[in-house]
Amino acid sequence: MSTLTGGARPSNSKASQRRRVAIAEATLTLLRARDAAEVAVSDIAAEAGVSVATVYNLVGRKDQILAGVIDGYVHRVSVELLKQPPATELVQAASVVITTAVDAALSDPLPLRAVVREPGTLNLAQTKGMGVDQLIEPRLCAAGASLSEAREAAQLIVYAFWGTIVSWALGLISDARFRDDAELVTKRLVLGTFGTERQGG
Repeated sequence: MSTLTGGARPSNSKASQRRRVAIAEATLTLLRARDAAEVAVSDIAAEAGVSVATVYNLVGRKDQILAGVIDGYVHRVSVELLKQPPATELVQAASVVITTAVDAALSDPLPLRAVVREPGTLNLAQTKGMGVDQLIEPRLCAAGASLSEAREAAQLIVYAFWGTIVSWALGLISDARFRDDAELVTKRLVLGTFGTERQGG
């Protein structure tokens, strides 16, 4: 379980870390049952067994708490990617990141869906690129792309992935379609950016 850090004052005491974990777990529990708009900081505090002031002091405002859910999602993707061998082809390099991101979303879909459906969070996640672009760039470079090519391709892939994840979160596409669309768009964007000759095909 990742902890939420938001923009609150850092405290590294064991008690503070335990309370951060409790707040993170409480947030996920509540988001599995309700949309983010229906969850107040006071609800999170009550579920975590801490005071509202403790939530604000250790994690921050509600938008920072929701940002922590996205950060936790990206962290799960990062951890899973460490288990994957490096790809030698550009499409495979980008696809493994997107496939891992889809798998992470589908493994515990309700909290991520709830956060993505929250209008204020949409801007936050788009601005951050959900952190997925920073996972794609080094893999593309390792597969032979220059840094500028990798950066351009990663940004395009993340924009497309963001559109797909929003459609999925809003219930416009099924889980299977989410996976298929994310993989197809990634492949097309990589081939469009680098050309088929860079793929050996």
